[in-house]
Amino acid sequence: MNVRRRLVFRFIGQLVVVGLVLMTIAVAASLWILEELNKLESNREFQEAGLMRLIDTSVQDEKGVHFDEGLLKKVRDSGGWLQLLDDRGNVTQSYYTPADVPRKYASGEIMSYWTETMSFPYSLGLYVDEKDGVTYTLLYGRPKNKADRSLERLLRAGMKQNGDKLELPEADQEQLKKEHDWIQLLDSNGAEIASFNKPNGVPGTYKLSELVLRSRYGYRYNAELLFYYDQSKGNTWILNKPLTGTKPGETPSMFPEIRIILTGLGAIAVASLVTLVLFSFWYGHRFGSPMMHMMQWLSKLGEGVYEEPLDRQGLPRSQDRKGKQRRRYRVYKDVMGSLRRLTDTLRTNEALRSKQETIREEWIAGVTHDLKTPLSTIKGYAHMLESDSLHWTDEEIREFATIIRQKSAYMDDLINDLGLTYRLKNEASPPKRERVELNAYLADVVEQIRCYPAYDEGQVHFVPADRPVEAEIYHPWFRRILDNLIANALLHNEPQTVATVILGDLAESTYSVTIRDNGEGMDETTASLLFERYYRGTNTERRSEGTGLGMAVTRALVHALGGTIEVKTRVGEGTQIKLEFPYV
Repeated sequence: MNVRRRLVFRFIGQLVVVGLVLMTIAVAASLWILEELNKLESNREFQEAGLMRLIDTSVQDEKGVHFDEGLLKKVRDSGGWLQLLDDRGNVTQSYYTPADVPRKYASGEIMSYWTETMSFPYSLGLYVDEKDGVTYTLLYGRPKNKADRSLERLLRAGMKQNGDKLELPEADQEQLKKEHDWIQLLDSNGAEIASFNKPNGVPGTYKLSELVLRSRYGYRYNAELLFYYDQSKGNTWILNKPLTGTKPGETPSMFPEIRIILTGLGAIAVASLVTLVLFSFWYGHRFGSPMMHMMQWLSKLGEGVYEEPLDRQGLPRSQDRKGKQRRRYRVYKDVMGSLRRLTDTLRTNEALRSKQETIREEWIAGVTHDLKTPLSTIKGYAHMLESDSLHWTDEEIREFATIIRQKSAYMDDLINDLGLTYRLKNEASPPKRERVELNAYLADVVEQIRCYPAYDEGQVHFVPADRPVEAEIYHPWFRRILDNLIANALLHNEPQTVATVILGDLAESTYSVTIRDNGEGMDETTASLLFERYYRGTNTERRSEGTGLGMAVTRALVHALGGTIEVKTRVGEGTQIKLEFPYV
């Protein structure tokens, strides 16, 4: 998979993860909102929502049914009681049940109490539901007419109107002030006639709709409203009891439902923002850090530093201690691989350039020396011949002329070799080839080479192929290749070294010529630079005939003829140079 696809899949995958996280946050916040609304509703209307939540949160084991302690506390705080009934009307569990409440109900008895066809001192709530295959029947009761009895008791205790004030017994006054309750007396039109302990902000006139709302939805006004209608006078007594944690007379700025919803939405917004910020930092570290690393790497390459930037521990930043690529760099593994290959190539090229620069300087010094030596000789003999004070015999003059010719020929060979190497470097093609039988041709060439005065008798041998080998060659170049390879084998080894030329028929399309010697061999450095035109690998104690370009010319000629050249050597074991040519 290429970098583009990996990045696309990685980005899509991470966006999906972020989407799932945001969705989880939204779902969690929504569930919290529903839970809080249910709690709020159960606080307001325990007979409807509270009983349902009691069953939903119940747990049953071998010891019986266990209800939520917080909900049971609400039963107690509301002044109510709770009973769990079986299918026969028996009470199996009860909580805060007064002594005047039955512990067993006949089939129609509980229905009569519930529908109020029979007198019962408590207002009942009956709820039946099934959970985990078990049917639960809950009976919830609260004292009836709490408001009526509270106001009637105050009226019986002597509460009366005195102008726009209400007078109460001292004990009742202290109790009302302690609980921050207040009482208002309204006429038939809802206007206030008199009041007691009324805080600031409480209206003095009530519409019918407002009385209904305050009585039914007290949480909207932070107070529970209890009322008593005096039928004889047409007046209405109202008792207001502040809700817990609220300030008397203060109207809430918003409904609790809205507050819960806004809190949940705010939590979603904050959690989403934090998630996106964290993801942005993580994303920048995950993808930005490798990009910055690669840019720094490229910058270092431009400055000539051919290695991957390192961390504080001296390790490549994209790798761990075990040399494995770090996770955040794996998506760019193709790019990182290309950078490593580029770094290795540039480092190798720089090393090769430096090595060739050194060799070129050495070669220039050698060529300069090789040219100056014969030139000095020629110059010296020329001065000697033109001197009027010296007189030479004919034999001496011929001797001087021979030396001048030899030195001139050496210089000519050197210049020709330089020209040939550069022509071959520019892919010069061989002139017209001629077809020969290589066994006979090589035997004749080797025989001629044996006659060179520089070689001792028996130093050069030829091993023909098993069958006739015919090929088209360019004779001067082929002969030059053999001359150079045999000269390199014999002139740069001990005098007793033997060179063997072997003709081989490798396949239908190629043949080989191998020059093998039993000399000293070469080390790896010399072998790797053997065919460089700037390198002369001779020992200073060995003979240094030639121009120093012979092996470079040899390789160029082999390549120009479409062949390949391979060297196998080891110090102390001799050298083998194998040439392979295609049949043309």
